[in-house]
Amino acid sequence: MANPTTRVRVFIGEPSSIDPCNGFEHDGALILRFLADPLLDYDPATGEPRPAAAESWEVSADGTQVDFRLRPGVRFHHGRKVFAADYVYSLSRVVRPETGSKLAYHLACVQGYEEVRSGAARTLSGVTAVSPLHLRVRLAHPFHEVPTVFGHRVTAAVPAELAEGDPDAFQVRPVSTGPYHIAAPWAPGQGLTLEQFDSYYAGNAAFADGGSGHLDRLEFRIYEELEDAYQDWHRGELDVVKVPPARIPDALPLAERFRRTPCALMQYLGFPVDVAPFDNPVVRRAAAMAIDRQAVIDTAFSGTRPIAQRILPPSLRGDDDADLTGVRYDPVAARALLDEHGIAPVRTEFAYNAGLGHDSWVATVVEQLNSALGWQVTPRPMAWPEFLKWLGRADTLFRMTWAIDYPSVDNFLYPLFHSASIGDDNFTRYRSADVDRLIDTARATADADKRRALYAEAEATACRDLPLLPLWFGVQYHLVDLDRFQVDGPVVDMFGEPVLRTFRTKR
Repeated sequence: MANPTTRVRVFIGEPSSIDPCNGFEHDGALILRFLADPLLDYDPATGEPRPAAAESWEVSADGTQVDFRLRPGVRFHHGRKVFAADYVYSLSRVVRPETGSKLAYHLACVQGYEEVRSGAARTLSGVTAVSPLHLRVRLAHPFHEVPTVFGHRVTAAVPAELAEGDPDAFQVRPVSTGPYHIAAPWAPGQGLTLEQFDSYYAGNAAFADGGSGHLDRLEFRIYEELEDAYQDWHRGELDVVKVPPARIPDALPLAERFRRTPCALMQYLGFPVDVAPFDNPVVRRAAAMAIDRQAVIDTAFSGTRPIAQRILPPSLRGDDDADLTGVRYDPVAARALLDEHGIAPVRTEFAYNAGLGHDSWVATVVEQLNSALGWQVTPRPMAWPEFLKWLGRADTLFRMTWAIDYPSVDNFLYPLFHSASIGDDNFTRYRSADVDRLIDTARATADADKRRALYAEAEATACRDLPLLPLWFGVQYHLVDLDRFQVDGPVVDMFGEPVLRTFRTKR
């Protein structure tokens, strides 16, 4: 390295995993942006898919097959070249039950998924290496937006000889194809440093300069409390940090260093729809009417987040701003609705992950429910790993965020509402034959306008059923030390993440 002092220090929470097959939550996914390049990647400014480890791709006319032409010269961090057979292994590995991937459902559309998932087969029958640089993926059902799936890091290649040779070592020092590699094995709680990979192929077309990055080191520093990280930024010990909601008024005067970025994210309140009393749509709607979302936004976020009256954020639906939930704050009508149906006051909890700025606004929502409806709701804060496990068996109210894995309407509607996603990201366990049919039909529709209309109908149906209450759409708040760095392009992308590949130190 020419200058080993060029580095950026970035706040993260504790990742659950840094293996491409299982980087399902925010912190692990952020690290994987630099550790693993998928077949295609997304333009940081627009979200448009661009060639990355694949030079090109083509979807068949019937939507049941996609062919990728791989880029020659892509290498793993340990030096070996990457070929189509590596994707046959890597994609199959994601789905194998012993891998325990929470992201395997992204490949549920691929032929052979059920056989591998059940343990009856080891390799996805729909994934074949036609030649060393030609990968073919055949689908069980038509899915015309399937190329976007292969921009997710879960689809990145990993070397079988390392992942199988020493699985435990691979979990703390995974190897893939990105512009940075791990400097030393990850020790939970100790942070993680990535160093620039000298043999990176430098052809990721999502970035004008090929995506190699300009800094020698990316240092991810782990904090349990966001407030501690925020204070460290002010002390000059961090370069990039998120802003706690309570600190937004303090951050506003910092001008360009304070980044307020709308992103494809929705915060929601979830109802476990198979658990009484939330199996009753009247209870769900009354609870929604008792929450003054705008007051929460004004108090907790200085009025800077747009209220959500539907599922899809603006970046995925364009100018269509129709109100699909029909929910308005009306605590008197909410209580009358419950009284009309003879529904007694509810005793329950509100579960959430503590320490990342949620505590204050959750307390406000709890107070609103208790005051308006005569309920007895108590907050239930949990550590992030504990909360993630709990979500799989959620039995009370809960908060959660959905942010896109890839820029597709399907990536909002399928994970949150399709019955096949129960056990994965459909934490409310909502099940609707109509919504399943609309999503499945949309996937099989080649015409983009017709496909969009079907997805819109699925969204409207789910909003009427209200298995979750959309609270607000995403705005990510960061402090970035722009005195030390110049950034070529967006500082933060549509996913709400800092575009560290384009950071360079000022001379």
